[in-house]
Amino acid sequence: MNTRYFFAPVVLATGMLCQPVTGQEQASPPVTEEATVVANTPDPDDIFDASHGMRTFIPHALEVLPFTPPPPPVVKRLPAVRVDASVTRPSKNGRTLTIQRGEPSTKPDLPPPPPPPPYVEPSEPTPEEIARRIWHQRHNLNFGATVFDDKISLVNWTDPISFVRYEAVCGFDIGLLAGVGNFIHKGEEYSLFFLHSDFDTTEIRNFANQWKLKIPDVAPGEILFTRGDANDSAATAPMTVIKEIIAAETPRLLAYQSAREAHAAASSAWHAANPSLARDETYILRPHRGSRYLKQEDGHSVDRQYDLRQ
Repeated sequence: MNTRYFFAPVVLATGMLCQPVTGQEQASPPVTEEATVVANTPDPDDIFDASHGMRTFIPHALEVLPFTPPPPPVVKRLPAVRVDASVTRPSKNGRTLTIQRGEPSTKPDLPPPPPPPPYVEPSEPTPEEIARRIWHQRHNLNFGATVFDDKISLVNWTDPISFVRYEAVCGFDIGLLAGVGNFIHKGEEYSLFFLHSDFDTTEIRNFANQWKLKIPDVAPGEILFTRGDANDSAATAPMTVIKEIIAAETPRLLAYQSAREAHAAASSAWHAANPSLARDETYILRPHRGSRYLKQEDGHSVDRQYDLRQ
């Protein structure tokens, strides 16, 4: 079974929605009964960048630097410290782990934390704030996916407004967006976070020939919703957005993923040829004022001979 797991970066939305709202449209800032007044006046910095027009594209360069072997590990040189207690335990790799209690630290005490700010009663969000939070939540996409043979994607997500779980079978490879992080769709910026795994169905069937693998049959580019309310246009819009950004940037995405795979292969080959060697590890802990290993006498810290194993 050929299974690979990938991560994509994320830009988090700000704020939390105070109440479930459904039925918002994707192409423009959301409209609710409470927010109708402000929906037609979106903030130009957060909601729409006129310089993007109505384009659908990935604004940043899709480049992968060649693999460079990491530098050799730095050998740490610690100053001489009096050791008052020590304990050593064998580790599972045949090496040892040693923890030593050194002489008390002479560094000054940490300053006390500042007092907490005064409590302020939270206010009810305004219609404008509700509309803005809904808009941001609609533009932060979070998915989990399984991709079969680089052709069919089984995608799962939860609508951030209604909290209804959705599932869709898509006739395209959502894994092409791994590592992208953000993009522009019809002039509006989206952030993307998703985890996905790739499966080669031929290897799966050879590995378990008694297992009847059932994958819904979808045409290339088709989206089949198998869970959730398919009539909720706002909740299902993310799949259309993903489909269109992949279609608009397919040549760049194919080259980008090929470069990422080459980088991963070079990294794996180097690490296989240069495995890290197990070594004995030693940690030196120096108690500070207030430690249970010290006691106070006439306002001064005095070393107290506790057993390190306590």
